[in-house]
Amino acid sequence: MRDRLVLAVLLGVAMDPAQAQQNTVIQSETRVVLVDAIVTGKGGAYVNDLTDKDFHVFEDNKEQEIKSFSLESASKAAEPRSLVLFFDKSSMNVQDQVLAHQSASRFIDAETGPNRRMAVVSYDGSLRVAQTFTDNAGRLKDALPVTESSLGTEEKSTPGRGNVPVNSAIAELGARNMMRALRDLGSSLGVLPGRKIVVLFSGGVAASAVQRSAAREAIEECNRSGVAIYPADVRSVSVQTELGAMPAGLPADRHPKGPPTASTRPQGDTDTFGVAQDSGAASQQILFELAKETGGFVIRNSNDLLGGLQTIAAEQDEYYVLTFSPPESKEGSCHTLRVKVDRKGTAVRARTNYCTVKPMDLLAGTTAGKDLENRAVGSQTGNITASIELPYFYISPGVARVNVAMEIVPDALKFENQKGKLHAEINLLGVATTPDGGVGARFSDVLKLDLDNQAEVEKLKGKPLHYEKEFKIAPGQYRFAMAFSSGDKNFGKLEVPLVVDPWKAGELALSGLVLSKEVRPANDLGLGLDVSLIGDRTPLIAEGMQVVPSGSSQFKKSESAFFYLEVYGPDAAPLIIHVRVLDRRTGQSGWDSGLSKLSGPHQGGGIPISKLAPGPYQLEVTVGYPADKQVKRTKDFEIK
Repeated sequence: MRDRLVLAVLLGVAMDPAQAQQNTVIQSETRVVLVDAIVTGKGGAYVNDLTDKDFHVFEDNKEQEIKSFSLESASKAAEPRSLVLFFDKSSMNVQDQVLAHQSASRFIDAETGPNRRMAVVSYDGSLRVAQTFTDNAGRLKDALPVTESSLGTEEKSTPGRGNVPVNSAIAELGARNMMRALRDLGSSLGVLPGRKIVVLFSGGVAASAVQRSAAREAIEECNRSGVAIYPADVRSVSVQTELGAMPAGLPADRHPKGPPTASTRPQGDTDTFGVAQDSGAASQQILFELAKETGGFVIRNSNDLLGGLQTIAAEQDEYYVLTFSPPESKEGSCHTLRVKVDRKGTAVRARTNYCTVKPMDLLAGTTAGKDLENRAVGSQTGNITASIELPYFYISPGVARVNVAMEIVPDALKFENQKGKLHAEINLLGVATTPDGGVGARFSDVLKLDLDNQAEVEKLKGKPLHYEKEFKIAPGQYRFAMAFSSGDKNFGKLEVPLVVDPWKAGELALSGLVLSKEVRPANDLGLGLDVSLIGDRTPLIAEGMQVVPSGSSQFKKSESAFFYLEVYGPDAAPLIIHVRVLDRRTGQSGWDSGLSKLSGPHQGGGIPISKLAPGPYQLEVTVGYPADKQVKRTKDFEIK
């Protein structure tokens, strides 16, 4: 239920109303930084009994006040864990690839399941997405890279670079491009919740100024997206030892699910296991940098690669989430991070930096953007009809994610012939304002449509266009305005209240209620050829199904209807869920699910609207402890 992204929550200052009519200007902003930390004690055992008072967080060596604190442990019914198996085939010889394939296959069998999704990508000159996120072990194993008897040239295998000599210009270029692919992958993972892991199977990376620069870019992007990198040097122990004197790797008799033991820690200048720089192989230095800077560790010098992988999997359930509000700084600037724990004999691993970022605002400063700003504060509603829904979900006690879902009637869209296609664009601007006129959040976007002929245009205009976006905001009361245009005088505007209730860590709470007309299997989540894992929004998944949020609260009796919500808070006792549909005119129940045990933090189900008469209704969902505290959410809808 956490996201380690650097979050920019925009806060405006009060403005003169006449000036606001001309142009809405964001004057200042406050950021909330989320940091994941893994703490180990004697023998490498995970420490999971700490409180917020045990932690200290430093930005640029200055201690910051911790705003929120939580432990993401295996005992919690948490967000789905996301892990990517990344195979750098360009650095591995055939024998290395065989070992990586075999270990990954066994790891998939052991670790996939509910709330544990994996994806498979490989790099061999270009990044290829072999399998999107899924918990289907068969699909994942089928997607593992095929090991070939020849990689194209019959060069002698050289320690550290598979089949390519370490000093070759081709190898350096390939390693740089691989780092850029890792950077792009990290960026695409940013929309997923929680701590994301990338396991990098590698035969080593040449340490040069070019590679370090590319690695720094990858590190910054992964830190921005909450991604921890765990490199696995798949070369044999004998080859790695030849490159530099190193200690033994993972012991063969260690428990496959247990935390790393002291013997797995590399010798170096820090007591943080698995991330210290080594005086040995230059081809491992960048691997250690990737791990150290993002909060992972390196698997190396091991005849038990599978054991190392299972240790990585265990860390998905053993991390703390800390939040602080940093001082103002220049946009795009980067800052060092350090986490300290007040308990003797403990070691902490966490990312070591973050960079300030802005929310996506594609139209900022453009003529189209300024036009939409004026329409957002104007009184005209325009000629493009649309509806909107704004359910929200907590990322942390001080941060919520708002999912924007719209249904846009396309009749007024203007299509023009452009490069043999009928092209139309919809510019969109969303602004959430506070009661005193400040700006709580803002985004802008462009929806592009390219159709082959007029027949497709007519077909498109036969049903509403579905649009989704998400933004992050602090709890509070807002007025949300969405302005959108398709050129000339074709525009529309929607204005609705947005109230995000406050939530304290440990308290029982519910997200907003989502209404839906479509659900689909959640095995394949995005991860297209452009290395976009799921687009720019977080999927809503319950019991293996992805719920598509509707931008309208009106349903036809012939349509399917579903709901979705998320539950937050303690998990010490079983929770009960109760769903009802109430007639808004009479207050009487039209349908009652009865009491049932909550199956997890993500809940969804069908609404039997075919059995209800046309009219206005209210969906009511109650979650709580038997004969104790209960929390309720309601959502109005209508059956036509």
